Amino acid sequence: MPRNVEAEAALLGAMMIDNRIADEVFGRVEPAHFFEPVHGRIFAAITGMRRKDMLVTPVTLRPMFDADEGMAALGGPSYLGGLTGSGAGLIGARQFAQQIYDLAALRALIEVGRTLVERAMDTSEEINPRAQIEAAETLLASVAIGGAAAAPKPVGLGQAWDSAIRKAKAVANGTASRGAMIARFVEWNEITGGMSPGQLILLGGRPGMGKTAIALAVAVGAAAAGFGVLFISREMPVDQLMFRIIADMMFEAGSAVTLEDVISGRLNEGDLVLAERIRARIDDWPLVFEEPPRLNVTQVAPLIRKHQRQLEGRGHALAITIVDYLGLLEPPAKRQNREQEMGDTSKELKMAARDTGTAVVALAQLNRGVESRDDKRPMLSDLRDSGSLEQDADTVVFAYRAEYYLKQAEPDHHDRKRGDWEIEMGAERDRLDVYSAKVRQGATQRRKVYFFGARQAVRGADYMRDGGGASAWPT
Repeated sequence: MPRNVEAEAALLGAMMIDNRIADEVFGRVEPAHFFEPVHGRIFAAITGMRRKDMLVTPVTLRPMFDADEGMAALGGPSYLGGLTGSGAGLIGARQFAQQIYDLAALRALIEVGRTLVERAMDTSEEINPRAQIEAAETLLASVAIGGAAAAPKPVGLGQAWDSAIRKAKAVANGTASRGAMIARFVEWNEITGGMSPGQLILLGGRPGMGKTAIALAVAVGAAAAGFGVLFISREMPVDQLMFRIIADMMFEAGSAVTLEDVISGRLNEGDLVLAERIRARIDDWPLVFEEPPRLNVTQVAPLIRKHQRQLEGRGHALAITIVDYLGLLEPPAKRQNREQEMGDTSKELKMAARDTGTAVVALAQLNRGVESRDDKRPMLSDLRDSGSLEQDADTVVFAYRAEYYLKQAEPDHHDRKRGDWEIEMGAERDRLDVYSAKVRQGATQRRKVYFFGARQAVRGADYMRDGGGASAWPT
């Protein structure tokens, strides 16, 4: 039978030497994919411990295999230490995992072939080639979907109907939600319909439109509501993100401090006291940041799983992952052109959302062609580098600030168009259009909210009516 026991041993050894490798291959390989049964049990033990964020070494695994008869045949628990001896798997762990999966699929295919031959040869009950063909298709599909592992069972229409009705009732009576909702940014809830597990939400816009401010508003608002949030920043360091959050939250608390004040350290004693009070309030909010210098999109799912385990240890569930931004993720593999690479990246990100059960919000840049149009409001066709982005995304949201372009077109004070420009500028000052161009599970929506750029603060449409008072400070 096709097998590579040495590759299995090398992979297990690498997982014990560097637990990050275990996190990376989790979900790609299953215990049933290993030819050597003991190796499958070792793999299951490793993944079980990593789900609990426990350290995995030959020493910590040993108690689980003291009484294992298969392990005894291989030399006893000391075999675990021998797996880490060469460290060969550290170099090609991902390739070893893929080969283990592929060989398992070949073994499963051989078993299917034997089964089909036996059934075709057996004519004692009936001669029904159509039934044999249908059975063959089912068996082959199970191999294609799950390799040697058990394939997912099909769901009948009636069963699916009942499940959907149960979910609808649960939402109606308040025992379930449509997804993560943000009380302080209800317009986002209305536009996206809630951030549900497994969703990929794209947030697109040209530079200067406030994408990062929106993403931070979503992250902070979700964390304030008790939802676990992972913010993966590839565009700027975490301290720069924190400058924006500090300016935003101090603005919310009534301070006149601007982002520039925070960056420059122009904070008086009162500002520092206020900052300490805010710090105490946010101390247990489940928001964590990652700023990897390089990140392949295939590493996103393992990174999410790592923080799922860590947040579970703190009593929180990771609900949302934000990636800033999509274009800075390395593709799974080099392709002939950027469009193909971006297509691969978006598909991998969608699978990461589904496999980890979190909503993934990915920021995306738009093509420069937007700037050459009279109407610069983004459209789906403006998504940079790939039409796959709009196909893979469940929801596509755009950010647009007319104020940004009006400032660029400001006429001279003596120009006859000045009056019309001032009227239009007055209507668009500190305003931000946020709208959905695609919602897989609902209708598209458009909302106009407030964006105070000097504070990097996004506020809802009712902010002024609710007595926000931001106009008391110049922007």
